[in-house]
Amino acid sequence: MAFEIHTFGTFLICTVISKVFADLLFTINPVNLNETIPAGTELSRAYDPVVVGRRNSYSIVGNSEEFSIDTGSGVIRNNKVFNFETDPKTYELIIESKLFVHKERKRLVINIIDIPEETVCTDPQFVEGTAFAAIDENYPIFQSIYRVMATDEDIANGERLTYSMETQSSMPAEGGNFFMVDSATGIVSRNSDEPLDFDAGYHSFHLVMRAADTTGHFCQGTLTVIVQDLNDERPEFVPFPLDSINVTENVPVGTIITRVNATDRDANSNIIYEFSTPQTVFCLDPNTGSIILLQPLDFDNPEKPKVYPLHLEAKDNGNSHTAFYTLVITVENVDDPPVCDPGFSTGTGISISVPETIPASAAVYTVLARDPDPGETLEFSLLHSSANTTTYFLLDPDNGMVYKTPESVLDYEMDHKHFQMVVAAKDKEKITPRSCTGTITINIQNVNDEAPLFVNMQGSPLNILENVPVGTTVLRLTAVDRDIGDKVHYEFVDIYRGFSINEDTGEITVAYPLDYEDPAVFHRTVLEVRACDGDRVHSTTATVPVLLEDVNDNPPICSQEIYVIKLPETVPLGSLLVTLKCEDRDGTAPNNLLTYNLILDELSNETFTLNTNEIKIGPKHLNYDSVAFAGAQFKHTLIVQVSDGGMPSQTNTVTIIVKVIPINELAPSASSNIFNVFENSKIDTLVGRVKITDQDWPFNNLKYIIAGGNVGVPPRFYLEPDTGVIKVLNALDSETNSQYFITVKAIDMNNDIEPDPIREKFTLADVTVNVLNVNDEPPVCSPPYFNTFIYSTVKTPFFQLNCSDKDSPPDQLSYSIAGGNTNNWFTLQRLGNGSPSLVTTQNFQYEAFRGIQDTTAIQLLIEVTDELGGNKGSQLTTTATVIVHVIPWTTTQPSTSTNVTVTTITKTVLVRISRYWSPDNWLPAILTVTAILFLLNLYAMAWCFFKNVPRCKRFFPPCFTYQPSPQLHAIEKADKIKRKMDLVDRPLKSNPSKALLPRNSSAPVIYDGRAIDAVTGKHYLFNSKTGETQWLDQYEKTSAREY
Repeated sequence: MAFEIHTFGTFLICTVISKVFADLLFTINPVNLNETIPAGTELSRAYDPVVVGRRNSYSIVGNSEEFSIDTGSGVIRNNKVFNFETDPKTYELIIESKLFVHKERKRLVINIIDIPEETVCTDPQFVEGTAFAAIDENYPIFQSIYRVMATDEDIANGERLTYSMETQSSMPAEGGNFFMVDSATGIVSRNSDEPLDFDAGYHSFHLVMRAADTTGHFCQGTLTVIVQDLNDERPEFVPFPLDSINVTENVPVGTIITRVNATDRDANSNIIYEFSTPQTVFCLDPNTGSIILLQPLDFDNPEKPKVYPLHLEAKDNGNSHTAFYTLVITVENVDDPPVCDPGFSTGTGISISVPETIPASAAVYTVLARDPDPGETLEFSLLHSSANTTTYFLLDPDNGMVYKTPESVLDYEMDHKHFQMVVAAKDKEKITPRSCTGTITINIQNVNDEAPLFVNMQGSPLNILENVPVGTTVLRLTAVDRDIGDKVHYEFVDIYRGFSINEDTGEITVAYPLDYEDPAVFHRTVLEVRACDGDRVHSTTATVPVLLEDVNDNPPICSQEIYVIKLPETVPLGSLLVTLKCEDRDGTAPNNLLTYNLILDELSNETFTLNTNEIKIGPKHLNYDSVAFAGAQFKHTLIVQVSDGGMPSQTNTVTIIVKVIPINELAPSASSNIFNVFENSKIDTLVGRVKITDQDWPFNNLKYIIAGGNVGVPPRFYLEPDTGVIKVLNALDSETNSQYFITVKAIDMNNDIEPDPIREKFTLADVTVNVLNVNDEPPVCSPPYFNTFIYSTVKTPFFQLNCSDKDSPPDQLSYSIAGGNTNNWFTLQRLGNGSPSLVTTQNFQYEAFRGIQDTTAIQLLIEVTDELGGNKGSQLTTTATVIVHVIPWTTTQPSTSTNVTVTTITKTVLVRISRYWSPDNWLPAILTVTAILFLLNLYAMAWCFFKNVPRCKRFFPPCFTYQPSPQLHAIEKADKIKRKMDLVDRPLKSNPSKALLPRNSSAPVIYDGRAIDAVTGKHYLFNSKTGETQWLDQYEKTSAREY
């Protein structure tokens, strides 16, 4: 009842306040919202003093999607960015504030304010400056070339765009102003009747245009207008002076008389030239305009014209425009020169051959020349001649005859072989006579009148090496005949064994092998040679002494080239290995003097010594016991190089193979063998390998046996005889026996050519095995629990623990109070490495406020842990219990009655056991393989079930009893629909026949499948669900009887 009165009072007060002070206000109303303001902007704030600080007090009536209000603070925000052109221009929101029955509503007006939009040019190529338009140079004015496309969202509100031309530039000619842009439509067109002439240099224009709205926003871009050239100009001939030219009558045929030229202002214009009327005397190059003479001109011939008018045409590309021009060619007269014999006046002239014995004053040649002009005579003159020509030959100026002078005699071998005269035939008795010239070449012919002569004959003998190959040229004789062109022939005067001479070249060559060691071959010979001319009319003889020289062409020969020798490795130093016997067939020294060189490898170095032709052992002994020597199959391969003293030296090699026989000469040697093993090692744990070595090959081939010592009872260790490995045989205990001494005997095996055990050697090794302690004993306290009485005011240690550990010394034991130490009454005090003592902290509370006091019987649990600072996983712990009876100490007289408290002693042992499973490595591998096989079996079973594999019947026969045969499935599918309809319409009774396929039943069966038996070939029916079957013929008979 009191609560209801309180609530009613609160409601009444709030109602009165709301009526008196309530008024919903806005910080801004109306709100002018720019259309570009981002969403979430604070627009206004509602304020109602009644609901200040209350949550869920403000709301928008009608739940506006465009605006939202914070229900606690009254902040009104926009939920989106508005668009003045598409969204409403004004929004009216009803804002409500509410608290209990108090409710206030007020209207908030939000006006959307238009913000001028940016003008956007929509053609990206125009903005980027890559837009272009191509027009012909005769493009009409005011016709659209391009349209500037621009948009402005403010256009929907009556905004309009204005287009303007900012700049206009032309290339390559500058200053062109031919284009304009419509300010309303943005259409670009020509603006002037002035010709847009490509040939005047107006090839392209760059137009910078702008689209702007009324607020000053604009976009601009560049348009490139390409002007295309048109063929609109007529070619024009460049005229000749007086439109004529003069040509002399002697102009050769094929000469370019002149070249006409026509120009066309159109760019890249290709002008073609041609005659308007056919011409036979001249031709015109259509590309260059060259006029070429086709026929010779003759001024003196009355049948040929002396003036040629040529009518010319020049056409541009496509023959659109043609220019005409007439050129007159006038022929001029020329005085004709004398005409000489073409063989004389052309090329190199005339060539004449005369013998060197030509008689004096004999005619050589007469120049043939005439003057084509009637009544004209000629005279001949010598213009130029070679050296000494006029000494032997003269020219008659009247008749042009060349003859031999009587004074000089020609000699082909001593004088010039060729003479040349340049003769001119010219008009006689003229101021400027015309002439023709020619060349006369006189060749002197040789006559055989000289005998051959040997040249460059050496006075010393010709030295020839005996090993010169057959056919080698040893000497080339040269004989010359002063008769030019006369060939010399060579021959031996006598027959010389071993040599031949080339008849044409004079080369003396070796005819067969020359062997200095052959007695039939002469060491000194004199060759007599004859040289004859071509006709063998003249000849000359000469002698050539020849000395045959010995050559080192025989290698040393040894009696034996391969030696195989077996020696024991203990052969004494200095023992003779082999004596080499070699000789050389060369006849002279130093070619037959022999030297011996021993070539050793790294294994044989300093093991063998060569003295002349004897090889001995030393200075090092033979050594069979080497890994490298084993790789060489226990043999030394010696190479002895036998060389003679000739140049170049001839060599031969002798190979000596020394097989070394093993001898067991060294006993095994032992080193220190001390091993450590933990006392908890398992059986068969490796303790160590006994270190005993044997330097006889094969190295360390030993057999190990335990010869004595202390191995424990029963034996704690066993020794592998082949490897010398010691392993744990029985359990070890460091506390019982921490050290074992074992004597191991090692016997070498197979180290000698003699069979074991004839030369076996052995050694004894002392082995020490230290058994290392493992923390397997927990600490032990004596006594495990203890009772003691103390006064509450005691300040000295009152109890010292006595704990020990077989595995750990006292300083490795740690102590802590594990339980019962309420309010930290006690602490442990430890001096040095000894056991700690209990000490009170003087925190007891007795005779306290209103009788609250601490207990007087305290049970402390003290935990003792071994291996302080060691591996925490192997630490062991025990707990000692100490019962402390505290006697409160007071200053009042104690009463005579004393209550004895009986305390039950409880021992608590805290044991922490860490267990983990550490299987061997093979167990996870077996589990993994087993899991894989299990999954494979599951997959195989599923595959068999879902794939209906017949092979799986042997593994799962019950599962395949009712499965239809795959071979019958095709026939079943073909007749399935018909059989179902027939069988459903006619319910079947049980099959009376038992001689059917397996699994027949006497109950009524509906067969929904048909197939062919693979054995009999008969048709049968089957039920795909039950697997029951029936022969088709029996089924039809039964059905007939039933019907």
